[in-house]
Amino acid sequence: MSAEPISHCTRCVLPSTFPGIAFDSSGLCSFCQAAEQEAPVATARQQLRTRMEEAIESSRGQGEYDCIVAFSGGKDSTYTLQQLVRTYHLRCLAVTVDNGFVAEQARENCYTVTAALGVDFLFFRPAPDFMAQMYRNSVVAGGVQSPASIKRASALCNSCISLINNLMVKFALQHEAPLIAGGYIGGQVPKDMAVLDLNLIQQEWIRAPQRDRYTQLFGPAAGQFFFIRQSLLQKQPSGRVTVINPMLTVALRESEILASIQALGWQPARDTGRHSSNCRLNDLGIAIHYRQHGFHPYVMEVAEQVRYGLMDRAEALAKVQEIPDLAGLSPQMERIGIGLADF
Repeated sequence: MSAEPISHCTRCVLPSTFPGIAFDSSGLCSFCQAAEQEAPVATARQQLRTRMEEAIESSRGQGEYDCIVAFSGGKDSTYTLQQLVRTYHLRCLAVTVDNGFVAEQARENCYTVTAALGVDFLFFRPAPDFMAQMYRNSVVAGGVQSPASIKRASALCNSCISLINNLMVKFALQHEAPLIAGGYIGGQVPKDMAVLDLNLIQQEWIRAPQRDRYTQLFGPAAGQFFFIRQSLLQKQPSGRVTVINPMLTVALRESEILASIQALGWQPARDTGRHSSNCRLNDLGIAIHYRQHGFHPYVMEVAEQVRYGLMDRAEALAKVQEIPDLAGLSPQMERIGIGLADF
């Protein structure tokens, strides 16, 4: 982490330690300057929503389920599932991947919400030993994250998200579902990713060089969790699925999301830190990322919310300046086999 004093954009709170950032004489960051040249945000969101709705309508009724939903039990994926079921009337299979650190309240939320919405639900837990090795080597060995992903997530979250995304594709193929939905918001993924058409055969070919690296880092089970067998790819004649992220098409403050999902019986977890509503490993990922890179892994997400009027700047600063203490996270570190000496 840099020893230089950290300054923040006068509008969006991105720090001077953020990769590729520059400031003008007024302290406005280059990301805010670029945003000023974009189309009005309401127009952009409407265009994304139109594209998403076209994808939904063209996919409806094609498979056993219309959509596989990556459902963490957190607030954003809960709101996403609610909208897909109640607004778009899709036949959804909600899938929760238990990384071994899902908060008990989040687990309860999964069952409560899926029951309230009347959707089928699958709770899937990868082998704990594999998950521990994945987490341990993601932060100790390094080399897993791309420069772009470092801006958006910690190494722990990046590997977990990659695993979950691949599992959603596998479930979509198994159930012949043409759509996959995530609860990602702006800053977590590029804001134009409300609709992403995946050519799975091409994607597996592109990712082939990663196979040996992932197997070396995460063990022989890496292929099962990060790649897709040709026999499974053949279940989808077109070799394609469409990923949708409905949260990128709406402008909602956190208070509005919470008010909506609490009507389903959703309750906040109290042991997941400031930035997660489902995972008890999240604070460790934040602390390690800050120590390694000098900025909070959620700052891009928070900055985008401030930039577009969905979060107050003072609240945002408080979020990204509060860094969990590694020394207080020893239970999580012990479970994945790392210690302070690893950093």
